[in-house]
Amino acid sequence: MAVTGMVAVFLLLFYVLNLGNDFSSPLFQKLAVARVAGALGLVIAVWWMLDRFPLWIAYLGALAELSAFVVFVGFSLNHEQIVFRLQEFPLIALYMSWLFPPAVTRWTIYPIMAFTIPYSVFSGPAVGTEHQSGLLNVLSLVFFTVAGMFVGLYVKRRFRQQTQIDALTGALNRVGLAVRGDAALLSSRKYRRPLAVALLDLDGFKEINDQGGHEAGDLALKQLVRHLRSATRAGDLVCRLGGDEFVLVFPNTTRGQAQVLMERIECSSPLAWSFGTAEARTDDNLSTMILRADRDMYSSKRLRTAERGKSAEGS
Repeated sequence: MAVTGMVAVFLLLFYVLNLGNDFSSPLFQKLAVARVAGALGLVIAVWWMLDRFPLWIAYLGALAELSAFVVFVGFSLNHEQIVFRLQEFPLIALYMSWLFPPAVTRWTIYPIMAFTIPYSVFSGPAVGTEHQSGLLNVLSLVFFTVAGMFVGLYVKRRFRQQTQIDALTGALNRVGLAVRGDAALLSSRKYRRPLAVALLDLDGFKEINDQGGHEAGDLALKQLVRHLRSATRAGDLVCRLGGDEFVLVFPNTTRGQAQVLMERIECSSPLAWSFGTAEARTDDNLSTMILRADRDMYSSKRLRTAERGKSAEGS
């Protein structure tokens, strides 16, 4: 929300300075005052709510600025506002591409640009006047808008990879688990659907490292993640907690279904591992679920060890 706060402060300063200009009608003057009040309210809301600041308010703020772009560039002779909006539009595209999904950004930015630019060039009131934006400005707007969206999406993707993805295996890391796992848990509560987790660790991972070195251990972890991804469903999450411990999150899945699924995945795995499962309860969070899955895993390990001991005694 830091970006939203900085943008809101900048707009507030601009709109306050804009109050000193002469307005062509009382309506535009009232709109200018309303913009100052809106920007001030946005600054206060971001400062007060911080990470709890809802994205839909940020989206409405972006829509308000885009509406001003349509009004001033397409239907106005205010040269100062036309220039400012032409400069501002690529920055709004960059801002939206950082905060919102790519589809939302494209379906918001491109239609507005596709309507406003041709209309202002061929039919708007500025055609043939000194306020005409000019072909060079139009081409610059299109280029920097598309470039801004591309850069914003690329930087966001890279930022997500560096903060939420485990560099070695490509699985989600602890941060990724917290972000996407919490979202899956909230969704399961909202729609009253089951959600299960599984905790697993490799059997004999220390021996793999001791015999083949860390490269052999790294290769085993990568191989395990590839297998888990290929054997799980599209909406399931594969996360590495650290070392050879992994968590799998199964939306719309009961504990019994997760148990069957994990047994099937284990049977086809090239590596041996142990696992435990848990299903979400009303008062659960991811940590408590993983803790129960951990206990279940060690319980099954003890049972397996006891069964092996009985088999050895019998033989």
